[in-house]
Amino acid sequence: MKTRRMKLNRQMPGWTAVRTAAQVIDTGGIICFPTDTVYGFAASIYSRDAIDRLRSLKRRSLSEPFVIIASDIDIVHEMVEVVTARHLRLMEAYWPGPLTIVFRASPMVPAYLTGAAGTVALRIPDDVLTQSILRACGVPLAAPSANVRGKRPALNPEEVLAEFDGKIDLLLDGGSVESSDPSTIVSVNARNLTVLRRGRVPVGRVRW
Repeated sequence: MKTRRMKLNRQMPGWTAVRTAAQVIDTGGIICFPTDTVYGFAASIYSRDAIDRLRSLKRRSLSEPFVIIASDIDIVHEMVEVVTARHLRLMEAYWPGPLTIVFRASPMVPAYLTGAAGTVALRIPDDVLTQSILRACGVPLAAPSANVRGKRPALNPEEVLAEFDGKIDLLLDGGSVESSDPSTIVSVNARNLTVLRRGRVPVGRVRW
């Protein structure tokens, strides 16, 4: 069956599209939509079936975690074990925005998302549509970029459908996005900041 496609204005998304996306996610489905970085998938972190489907779509192993997006800082604090002063500096400087920070996960995060490392990669997005979907769902979302391993993320609906038509439940068509850069992913401890993935935030500008 073909993937359902709904067109929308990313800056003024209608309630019908947002509600439809939330319903798909709430029932264990997968959507694809334009984020503040690239086109990305979204699935509830509490749906094991949806997370397993995402791994299959992305061709990822259990040892490769997904970036999790949340609507606000309060939810982040619930999902992590410890927020250090260095974490806080990064959060204050770059959130909401395209920086993903790796934390030690709290028991709130399902083990099938954290893997053996027991960590969670979190981000608060700076995007009207993404925030609308997050708030309509009321839960954090696993939100990897829309591509398979080794390929660049999709930048428009046609690229999404060329690879994933019939494999996802809903595509929110917001037109083309401007950049192929995903979020920058970093981890931080008392001594070092480690860049795990280069992306939208230039590494040399990351203040910690």
